[in-house]
Amino acid sequence: MTAVMAELLGRQAGLLAGKGGSMHLTSVEHGAMGSYAIIGAHLTIANGAAWSAQYRGTDQVAVCFFGDGTTNIGAFHEALNFAAIWRLPVVFVCENNHYMEYTAIEKVTAVPRPAADRAASYGLTPVTVDGNDVEAVHRVAVDALRRARSGAGPVLVEAETYRHGGHSRADPGRYRPADEVAAWLERDPIPAYRAVLAKAGIPESELDDVEARVWAEVETATAEAKAGAVPDPGLVTKDVWADGGSTWRN
Repeated sequence: MTAVMAELLGRQAGLLAGKGGSMHLTSVEHGAMGSYAIIGAHLTIANGAAWSAQYRGTDQVAVCFFGDGTTNIGAFHEALNFAAIWRLPVVFVCENNHYMEYTAIEKVTAVPRPAADRAASYGLTPVTVDGNDVEAVHRVAVDALRRARSGAGPVLVEAETYRHGGHSRADPGRYRPADEVAAWLERDPIPAYRAVLAKAGIPESELDDVEARVWAEVETATAEAKAGAVPDPGLVTKDVWADGGSTWRN
């Protein structure tokens, strides 16, 4: 967690020595193959990771997350098409929060479900789930991974959810109706699942203890990250090319 927080805060102890920031978190060691600022570009990269697993004969599955707006990008359709043709072990997960940056997805999409309603175009079975229901998401995830790992090809999941704030810290999100935001806040998955656990008989004291320990870990990681050194300016020329340097060769 400290390495992730340090990357977010631009410290040299970060996953990418502070060069990636919030947009490009990568940790090959943990199987996190990167995040990308170009909308939809990572779907094709997920195909590459899945193709590698298929070629090497492992049981690995690539999992790729994206928002509802990405479904209107060409790379979405291209990636699904090739994944289906090659029966790649990849799970595509559309987090449909109903808005792109500032525009409601329904205003610019011809079908009600931007991902699921397009699945049939690539021979895939549409899979939808309440993205705020922790146990429902877990069941769908386990089944999707099983199917992809079995050689049945890609799986496209559309999880309906909502973002509580604006698209970024610079976005107050005022284009969304106040009553809509309030209704979705009532469905926040964290307190909702705490209520599920409490109803199942987990003592409130135990839930409080888990929450306290998690917050303590976050605070520790934050403090460690803030105390870290800022990146050495010389790092700007490191890892520009595959050989680790910045000198152009042809």
